[in-house]
Amino acid sequence: MKILKKAYVLLLVTVCALPLVLTPLFGESESAEKRDLSEFPSLIKDGKLNLSFTSELDTWITEHFCFRSELITANNALKATAFSTSDEDKVIVGKNDWLYFTETADDYLGLNRLSDADIGHIVTIAELMDEYVTGKGGRFVFAVAPNKNTLYPENMPAYYRRTKEPTNLERLTEALRGRPYFADLLGALQGAEEPTYHARDSHWNNLGAVRGFNAILDAAGKAHETYENIPYHWERTWDGDLDAMIFPSLGYKDQQAIFETDWTYAYTSNFHSEEDLLITTENADGDGSLLIFRDSFSNALLPFLAQTYQTAKFSRAAPYSLAELEETPYDTVVLEIVERNLQNLLTTAPVMTAPARQLGGTPTEAGSAVIKSHKLNGYLHFYGKLDEKAVQNVSHIYLKLEKDGDSRYVEAFPVYESALLEPEEDPTVHSNGFSAYVPVEDGEGAAVSVVVQTGENYAEYRG
Repeated sequence: MKILKKAYVLLLVTVCALPLVLTPLFGESESAEKRDLSEFPSLIKDGKLNLSFTSELDTWITEHFCFRSELITANNALKATAFSTSDEDKVIVGKNDWLYFTETADDYLGLNRLSDADIGHIVTIAELMDEYVTGKGGRFVFAVAPNKNTLYPENMPAYYRRTKEPTNLERLTEALRGRPYFADLLGALQGAEEPTYHARDSHWNNLGAVRGFNAILDAAGKAHETYENIPYHWERTWDGDLDAMIFPSLGYKDQQAIFETDWTYAYTSNFHSEEDLLITTENADGDGSLLIFRDSFSNALLPFLAQTYQTAKFSRAAPYSLAELEETPYDTVVLEIVERNLQNLLTTAPVMTAPARQLGGTPTEAGSAVIKSHKLNGYLHFYGKLDEKAVQNVSHIYLKLEKDGDSRYVEAFPVYESALLEPEEDPTVHSNGFSAYVPVEDGEGAAVSVVVQTGENYAEYRG
């Protein structure tokens, strides 16, 4: 009996230790979350004893643990089946085998509602971008890709009770309705007969991408193939990002709509994947030029857009650099952003020359402001903040530049530069910021103050 007990204990210890022992040889080499895994830590770093070695080793073992994917898959499969939940905090297990991205829950529940002022600020940002692009001879398009649960709430778990209040996207859509540069992707996707989003992924499928593509190019006034008469079929070829997070070793394939067409565009950048920070394409059969500032929702848009334009540039860089239009003209400039990231528009301003303005009255001195600046690619970037009370009911924010006895005004973006003003904090939306890019030759040596417009009145705040 004692021998059997010892054998059992030895077997149990061996089974428990086996994954750790095999980790150096057969451990995880890539992440289902599509991120870089840590390297094995060094005991000596920069000629000194690495005091963080134990914590770094713990992280390395956690990420590379042998059979990690299999164990995660088994655990989450059990919990998803029995309790409709998982241990992966980025994934919501919904009904009918649907998965949702946890970061969209606040929008769904109405917990991150932007103020009316912030909705107005996003409209102003879009207006200023449209004015700039139009002034350079192009057409601007602003498009917001809806969250998956905005379009398909029926498969969300019952304990997520959706607010009856209009969402940020619904409020913004109403504020932008009728403006020629606005592509209403929410309206374009509603009422589709077949699913336009993947069941096991956070993004739209090719049917959703085509509807978004048509809405964007219609807003751009661009003649294009609609793909309405192009046949397609369904194939289980898609690796869902949410599925990979909770079932990394299952290898489940989601359905994808495959259009039966010949793609003739080619990559002119060093292409690795649709996640590249910068992608450029060309197509001799296409027409015109495109610059699109985008996120991962444009991965599926890329083939349709690249096929349409003779040259196209897809950028995921932030801030959005419209200054490129000073040297390179584009026929179409698109800003595509997903619903859950709308607040990002209020924390980082696009890089472009601030438009000159003539005020309809004389500003009166009202107080002080925090005004900072730094040089960036031929610009002086002026940014800062005002007292919260100073921006209540404000319609426009200007910078007053006094130099050599002359005063001139430029309009600033109503953006609070969180990364610059609060570099140690997570980006936060505030309604009292401003941000403007002025050519160095115009801004250097100038005395700068902030002027806010409320109705027909102007108030000046000095730094």
